Amino acid sequence: MKFTAVLLGAVLVIGGLLAYSVIPNVHTIPVQSSLLLASPLPIVIRPGFQAETQQNITILPDRSNEMIINVTASLDSGSPSSINFKLFAGSRMSSCTNDTNPSGCLVNEIVSNETIRVPLNASTTYYFVFDNKDSSSSRIVLFSASLFTSSVETMVARDGELNFVALGFGGVGLLVVLYGVAAKTVIPWE
Repeated sequence: MKFTAVLLGAVLVIGGLLAYSVIPNVHTIPVQSSLLLASPLPIVIRPGFQAETQQNITILPDRSNEMIINVTASLDSGSPSSINFKLFAGSRMSSCTNDTNPSGCLVNEIVSNETIRVPLNASTTYYFVFDNKDSSSSRIVLFSASLFTSSVETMVARDGELNFVALGFGGVGLLVVLYGVAAKTVIPWE
């Protein structure tokens, strides 16, 4: 047995395994999910009226929450049309539905065939209002809403290039230890 080879090999094995366990390799994983909030059932709105639907939405903390709304408006005949669409949180109902000076709406626009993205930051009741008060003909509205959440998860692994180099040093150290143990020592006779 060669003591210096065994000692050097043991140092390489310990150093390689220690380096392998200390060097992190960080992975970031995007995580996305979606939830259908409102199904695309047709809503018929008579002239001079408005239709309202509400949805309790619970957002996920520490994530990006976005509602995607698809709205398509048409006349009874099926030809494309437009309608005033308002979206607001329950606490903003009186200010957003005010006919003279609406404020506090998350969305307040004339839509015909639109996809609208709205970032959400509160779990509350949201109101979807389709206003046909200024029209003399009925409107048919198809709308769907989905909540999309996204986040980035971080995972620490030991699968990087430097980790494998460290394991390589540990493997070389193991070979040196085996050599040192198996080698015969020559004792010189005087």
